[in-house]
Amino acid sequence: MQQDKKPASEELALLPQADLGTGELLTHNQVIALIQYARKYGLDPFRGHVIIMHGKPYIGIDGYLYHAKQTKKPYTLESSPLSDDMRKQYQVPEGQHAWTAKATLTETGASATGLGIVTVEEMEAKSSRDHTKLRSPVVAAHPWQLAQKRAEWQALRRLFPIGESEEKEEGKSEVS
Repeated sequence: MQQDKKPASEELALLPQADLGTGELLTHNQVIALIQYARKYGLDPFRGHVIIMHGKPYIGIDGYLYHAKQTKKPYTLESSPLSDDMRKQYQVPEGQHAWTAKATLTETGASATGLGIVTVEEMEAKSSRDHTKLRSPVVAAHPWQLAQKRAEWQALRRLFPIGESEEKEEGKSEVS
């Protein structure tokens, strides 16, 4: 039903309209479910904190940055390109962009690291609709920024997990 593929209101038009992984248009019900998912974890779907990727909700870096701020735990986030030694250690081939990031809680010193890589294949991939164009022109133009973003996302995701405490509590009550 084509009508189901359109947002029900202008307000919903501000939300993601397609699956980021497949490009398929989201149904009205999927958009509503995305809103509910975001709100369950205190995120704002209208600010792009969550998206749908390959049919599943995905919390992006903006969501993790927002969540980290909401915890009111002071932290630092540092990132840099991989050194030549680290590139060898992680076996990152020439031509790929690779960054590392470290998020640290200021008060306790607890930290988490992340690694972000953008492959040559990602930079050169052609659009499935028009083989004369790149699938992701922004990735091709700024691959280091995506590598940095991926590294920072991993570090934040590890230091400020979303939903973990609720899932652990639910698991405990089921086992007891």
